[in-house]
Amino acid sequence: MKKCFAACLLMLAALNTAYAGTISRWNLPDGKMFTLTYQDNQHIRIELGKGHQLLINGAKSHLVTRQGSQRIAMDLANMGDALEAFGGLMMQNAQQRVDELKGSKVQFKKTGRIERIGGYRGEVYQVNLSSPKGNETHEIVVSNHPDILALQDIFLELGKRASKVLPNNQGLVTMNYFSRQAKSVGIGGVLRYGSDLSLREVEKKKLVSGAFQLPQGVTLITLPVFPSMMAR
Repeated sequence: MKKCFAACLLMLAALNTAYAGTISRWNLPDGKMFTLTYQDNQHIRIELGKGHQLLINGAKSHLVTRQGSQRIAMDLANMGDALEAFGGLMMQNAQQRVDELKGSKVQFKKTGRIERIGGYRGEVYQVNLSSPKGNETHEIVVSNHPDILALQDIFLELGKRASKVLPNNQGLVTMNYFSRQAKSVGIGGVLRYGSDLSLREVEKKKLVSGAFQLPQGVTLITLPVFPSMMAR
């Protein structure tokens, strides 16, 4: 009887944590914001605004966007050359930034300052970036809190899965780069990158079933997708 009761408790615990997730909200320039929701690095959703989403559900990665009044989805793994074309349309500035960062050398220097961002205490670092195109100085705030380290891993997973379809925002591309660099030297996850991106809040809550699946009413399209279609 005791074993049966214990088994029931375990089953209830599993049900209660099956969709436990984390929702993080990030400030962008000009009062804009994006929302990143995850359960683990295999279940991620990023809301890009205006009905655009990036969904990772296990091995599947989809971009949900609009074509006129219709919501459509594309499987990133099968996009091939069309993904390159789409990336060129959506990420001209961001891709330019990626190219600029290639071959750069990064040095982190503690400023001794502390900031509290999104409810987390972080250390402020000056970042010196040397590239063939010249030198740059940036400021980032980092934290070794487990919540922020987990978010760092999610950002890095997004970079691997969907590097060509992240929003057309240089700050996000640069933060992904500095997140990799910060992790490599073990100084923590990024809370703020300059004035381009900063954490607003982190919320832990139970997520609805299907949170990382394609929304109802979305049409999964078959490639090829021509650039003229995506430019509407």
